[in-house]
Amino acid sequence: MKLSEIKQVIGLSAQVSGDDELDIRYLLTDSRQLGADPSHTLFFAIKTAKNDGARYIPELTEKGVRAFVTGDATSALQTLAAYVRSQFKGTVIGITGSNGKTVVKEWLYQLLKEDCTIIRSPKSYNSQIGVPLSVWQLANIQSDKGQCTKGKPILAIFEAGISQPGEMDKLEPIIRPTIGVITYIGHEHDENFASLEQKRAEKMKLFIHSEHIIEDPTHQNVRTCAAVMRVLGYDEETIAARILQQTHETVLKVNLTALVDNVRYFHSLLRPDTKLTCMVKAFAYGAGSIEVSKALQSAKVPSDQVPSTHLVDYLAVAVADEGVELRRAGITLPIIIMDPEVAAMDLILENNLEPNVYSHQSLKTVIAAAEAKGLENVPIHIKIDSGMHRLGFYKEDIPWLIERLHTTKAVRVRSVFSHLAGSDEAQFDDFTLGQIHYFDSCAEELQRGLSDQGQSTPILKHILNSAGIERFSDYQFDMCRLGIGLYGFSFAGAKLRNVCSLETTILSVKTVKAGETIGYGRHTRLQEDRVIAVIPIGYADGFDRRFSNYGGEVWVRGKRCPVVGNVCMDQVMVDVTGTDARPGDIAEVFGEHMPLQELADKLGTITYEILTSVSRRVQRVYFHE
Repeated sequence: MKLSEIKQVIGLSAQVSGDDELDIRYLLTDSRQLGADPSHTLFFAIKTAKNDGARYIPELTEKGVRAFVTGDATSALQTLAAYVRSQFKGTVIGITGSNGKTVVKEWLYQLLKEDCTIIRSPKSYNSQIGVPLSVWQLANIQSDKGQCTKGKPILAIFEAGISQPGEMDKLEPIIRPTIGVITYIGHEHDENFASLEQKRAEKMKLFIHSEHIIEDPTHQNVRTCAAVMRVLGYDEETIAARILQQTHETVLKVNLTALVDNVRYFHSLLRPDTKLTCMVKAFAYGAGSIEVSKALQSAKVPSDQVPSTHLVDYLAVAVADEGVELRRAGITLPIIIMDPEVAAMDLILENNLEPNVYSHQSLKTVIAAAEAKGLENVPIHIKIDSGMHRLGFYKEDIPWLIERLHTTKAVRVRSVFSHLAGSDEAQFDDFTLGQIHYFDSCAEELQRGLSDQGQSTPILKHILNSAGIERFSDYQFDMCRLGIGLYGFSFAGAKLRNVCSLETTILSVKTVKAGETIGYGRHTRLQEDRVIAVIPIGYADGFDRRFSNYGGEVWVRGKRCPVVGNVCMDQVMVDVTGTDARPGDIAEVFGEHMPLQELADKLGTITYEILTSVSRRVQRVYFHE
C-alpha cells in the first residue's frame, strides 16, 4: 500500500508522517525487530504505561525508516488492519479459546497447504497488537514477495486471544472470520471475568458475522480440524487420509506458556533478590533444551516485582556439549556445566560456559586450561558434598581450596552449592536440615577465606531444588535451582500446569474375536469379542514394555483404554471397545488426562525417568497460549 492510502484509512485518529509515494510493505511496533528493508517499513510508535515508542523514532530514522505513526498508534494499527481485511474476499478462519489455538492453526496449515496459499498468524500473534500485524499480511499477497501460487485459492487463518471484556469487540472487525473455531475455554484470566459463561460470551463475539461456527465438545484438535475440512468441502476419504498422513507420528507437545507459568509460581516463593537457576540438562528433561531455554531466557518477572526484569538468571546443563548447543542457538544466559568433562574444558572456556568444580583434580584442570589460554577470572562453581555423597568437597577441604584459589587469577568463584538428597520427603527433614546447616558452614568459611585473600565479590550460595523451594524456603540463600518443578510438579500440593503431553494417533481399528490372542508371545487371550486399536508408539519411543498386557492405559475419546498384548518396538495395541474410536483419533499416553506421576507409580520409578525416556525420534511440538 502507498503511504497516501494508509493516511486516508487512518484519518485523523493518529499522525502519519512520511512521503505519500512510499510503498509500505512492513509494519513495525517493536524497534528491536526491524527487518532488512527499513525504507518500506511503517513504524507505529505505541505508547504503554511503561514505554513510549516515540523514543525510538530517532534511532529508527538513522537506520533508514522513513514513515511513522504517532498519537493513538494502537487504534490506527487496528483501523488499518480492519481495512485490509475488508478488501480481502477469500475465506478467513478465526480461532479463539483458552487452549489449543496455535495447535489447531498449525494443523490446519499442514492439512490444507497442498490446496491453498495460506496466510496465518505468526507464532501465537493473537493480541490487540499481534492480530493486526497478522492480518496485514493480506495487504502484501499480490506483492513481489507475497505472490500467490497460480491456481491456489488464498486461505487466511488467524488466532484471537483476550484477557478481559471488551477486547474482542476490537478484534472482530480485524479478523471478521468466515469460519469460526472455538477451542477449549479454561480458567486463564479468570480474575477479569465474572464467570466462565461471561468469558465464553466475550470470545463468541468474534463470530457474530461468521457463516459457520465449529466447536468440538471433546476438545480433540484432530476432530476440530476434520470439521473445518468438511465445511471447506472435503470428502470423508480425503479428510481421513490427510489427517492420518499428518498426525500418524507420535508427538510430545510442550506448552511453553504453562512452563513459564510454573516458573512464575516458584519464583513467587522467593525473595525479590533471590536468583533462580533452571535445569535444562538431558534435553531439558526430554522437552527440548533449545526451545525451553529460549522460553526461559525471554520470560519476564511480573511488573510489580523488582529489581530484575528477567525471570531466570542462570541455566544449568550436565555436559559441555549441551551448553555449546545452547550457545549456538543464541542462548546468552549464564550456563553452569554440572559435570564438566576434562576433555571438553577448552570447549567450555571457548563458549563462555561456567564449570562446576567438585574435587582437587577438577579445580586443577580448570585452572590449567584457563592459564593456557591466558584467561583471568573464569567463573567457577564450587560444589560441597553435604550428604548426597556423589560429588563435592568436604568441610576439611575448604582451607586447601582457599589457598589454591589464592595462588591463581585464572578463576573466580561465582557460587558455592550443594545437592539435597531427600528434600521432597518429610521423613528426611532432619537429614535435610543437617545438610543445609553443614553446607552453610562450609560456604561461610569459603567466603571468609576468599574475602581475606582479596575476593570482595560475594559468592552466591544455593542448595534448594524444586522441592526445597516449596518446603524449606527459609534457606533459599542467594539462589535456588528449579528442575522437575518446571513441568508442573509441586511438593506442597500447589496446582501447577501440565507442560508435556505425549500423544499419538490411532492407525487402525478392528474387531478381534473371543479366543484370539494379541501380540508377540500370545500373552493376552480375549475372553470375548473386543475392538482393538493399533497406535504407532513402542518401547523405542519410550513407551515402557512393562505396560504390556493390561499394565498400562491410554486415553481415547474420554475413556481409559488398556494395553493388550506385549508392547512392540514401534506399535502398541489397546482395547477401545465402547469408545467409537476411529483411525486418526488421538490417544494420550500422558498429559492432562493421564498424569505423569501415575505412570511413574505404575512402573515403580520417578517422573524424571518417564520424561527423559521419550525418544529423540518422537517429534516435539511447541506452542504458546
